[in-house]
Amino acid sequence: MTFSKINIQQACIQKQTELIESFQNRVDSMQADVLEANQSPSQTEDRIGGKVELFNAVGKELDFAIREMDFLETLQPEKQCVCVEPGAVVVTDKLTLYICVSIEQIEVDGHMIFGISTRAPIYAAMRGLQKGQSFQFNEMEYQIMDII
Repeated sequence: MTFSKINIQQACIQKQTELIESFQNRVDSMQADVLEANQSPSQTEDRIGGKVELFNAVGKELDFAIREMDFLETLQPEKQCVCVEPGAVVVTDKLTLYICVSIEQIEVDGHMIFGISTRAPIYAAMRGLQKGQSFQFNEMEYQIMDII
């Protein structure tokens, strides 16, 4: 299997950009709704409070997505990794992982890749391992076939 870490990195940045834009659009539309609710005398305090609480929660998700993008952009796809660490593409006998941030499954160069965060439990199970080693996660054994 041949992987381009640059293509993987770009696909992850694109996916994260879409997530940030989605949260930003929600914040923008909710902001108008919250402002309108605060000015409307027909709204009860509970409904206004619920809208403000939801608005704040989505704002926190947006902030988190932006911090994740900042981290993602610090990774150097040209760096060859020899162990499981941030920025590594880990090819196992069952799946391929990119150690970055939590990204849904993406297809890059015809390969399905999962972006996982360094806070993910599966990362803790394999952190620091090298090609040829194995690890267990959720009662399943994984063999590391390659690290890029």
